[in-house]
Amino acid sequence: QLPDPPFFDKVPVRFAIFDASQSYHVPLICTPWTYSTYRGSIGGTAKKWE
Repeated sequence: QLPDPPFFDKVPVRFAIFDASQSYHVPLICTPWTYSTYRGSIGGTAKKWE
């Protein structure tokens, strides 16, 4: 059972966008007790949403 109130109630993810015409993939991995994010791969195959 998860705690109430939650251990983390918000997860801040801050990053810079240098080229708004590019696609960005910022993975956010969450578990009940921790979270992690990383830059992801450069030059990935993600397509820009239009």
